[in-house]
Amino acid sequence: MKVAMLHWAFPPIIGGVESHLAMLCPELTRYGCQVSLLTGSTQEGEMEYTWQGLRVRRRKLMDLNSLDAQKIMDSGDEIRRLIGDFVQQVHPDIIHAHNMHYFSPVHLDALVEAKKRCGIPLVLTAHNVWSDSLWEEMCRRAAEWDAVIAVSHYIKKELVKAGFPEERITVIHHGIDLERFKPPAEGDLQTAWQSYPELKGRRVIFHPARMSFDKGCHISIKAFKLIKEQYPDTMLVLAGTEKTVDWGSHQPGHVSRIKRLIMELGLERDVFIRFFSWEEIPLMYQAAEICIYPSCFEEPFGLAMLESLATGRPMVVSRAGGMPEVIQDGINGFVVPMHDHEALARKCCHLLADPQKARQMGETGRQMVERNFTREVMTARTLQVYGKALACYLRKQKQIA
Repeated sequence: MKVAMLHWAFPPIIGGVESHLAMLCPELTRYGCQVSLLTGSTQEGEMEYTWQGLRVRRRKLMDLNSLDAQKIMDSGDEIRRLIGDFVQQVHPDIIHAHNMHYFSPVHLDALVEAKKRCGIPLVLTAHNVWSDSLWEEMCRRAAEWDAVIAVSHYIKKELVKAGFPEERITVIHHGIDLERFKPPAEGDLQTAWQSYPELKGRRVIFHPARMSFDKGCHISIKAFKLIKEQYPDTMLVLAGTEKTVDWGSHQPGHVSRIKRLIMELGLERDVFIRFFSWEEIPLMYQAAEICIYPSCFEEPFGLAMLESLATGRPMVVSRAGGMPEVIQDGINGFVVPMHDHEALARKCCHLLADPQKARQMGETGRQMVERNFTREVMTARTLQVYGKALACYLRKQKQIA
């Protein structure tokens, strides 16, 4: 099966969707698929190459960090040619787009044109939902998707409310590479200390998300101030200061305000801020004792949960979106109210006070991931959606004929 995959970004750009693609696409190739990805360019510019069997084509007109609404409108003809030529050259059996139900009607309309011209089904994976005028405009095209994959039951519910046909939506939770994310073996902690000497001798709390208020970094910092009063040897690690998809260029302002909060609370020596590449991030999880993700919006899923649990680390999350579908309170971590830094601090202190319980929660989390959230399970379920979409599309075409 030939698959034309499209998304705005791919590693080295870091984010949940990008990490998802870096697991799904090579796994599809191992199942015998020929997968080609059209994605955004990076600082290195436009290029084409093969990565783990995946054919990657990077183009500036797919890079959200360099586009705005006006530029998209002005580049409409170029975008249609880009997507049309990509689909024609790949000659796929199926088109699979990620988060193309938002940001740009021009890109989606180009996809629909290619779908109809080539006579192949169009599949969406919805990693997010929004609520504004652009979202409403994009939702008017909901019927154009022949199949929709929602990354959580929360996302499915929101899509149905927005007008997406429920019968076309399948929930497929993310999967994780269990060899890449695994509990530390003997010597791994030493490797982490060599890579990040600032962490040596510290009990590390890791917040694995881009630095923003949406992701609750300010909640983590306020909670950490309280944690430090009881556990002076702790260190908070924040990630994601660069190389993320930043539609509208909001992140620099968030990063500045978050750094200012750290200074105001006198935590400069105890908060470690660094960009971790896609290759480095597993080691950071291994160096952590606890992971936290106090998201301040309805988080669609939160791939970092699986990364943390697969590494054997308990996670404390906010009751937001799809995260309680994975983190079971008191079993593999804790769920706290959104915006509640005091509750987050209490649960972290509880785990720091009882390392044995934290280890048990981490082991339980690892077992849950092994059963339900592997990349193999995710890929097999994705292929089932492909098969069903192809069968339905061919049946419709015969009826039309």
